[in-house]
Amino acid sequence: MKNLLNIKAMLALFGIVLSFIASNGNAAQSTVDIDQSDICPVDDWNLDVTSQCKIGQKIVFVPKSWGNEQLPLKFVGVNCDLKYSVAMTNGGVVCIYKPIKPTKI
Repeated sequence: MKNLLNIKAMLALFGIVLSFIASNGNAAQSTVDIDQSDICPVDDWNLDVTSQCKIGQKIVFVPKSWGNEQLPLKFVGVNCDLKYSVAMTNGGVVCIYKPIKPTKI
């Protein structure tokens, strides 16, 4: 039962990410200078921690805690430019940094 809930949560987050991509069709045409020469290491997925990184920079997420397989997926959804390849395992993520723009509710 717990695995079914985890699968449902991941599918819901995946749907949100796909909706975000579809709604930003014009963003795919913009150009960003990709910085492959420098890595921005982070250990949390939220925007407060990743704000030290520059858009277009390679970012490496290695979480402080181990065992929550949803953390890398959350990180990708919030911080990665999905026009480029994303390397993801249940222990971390490497991608090109492009954070979402949070909206106030």
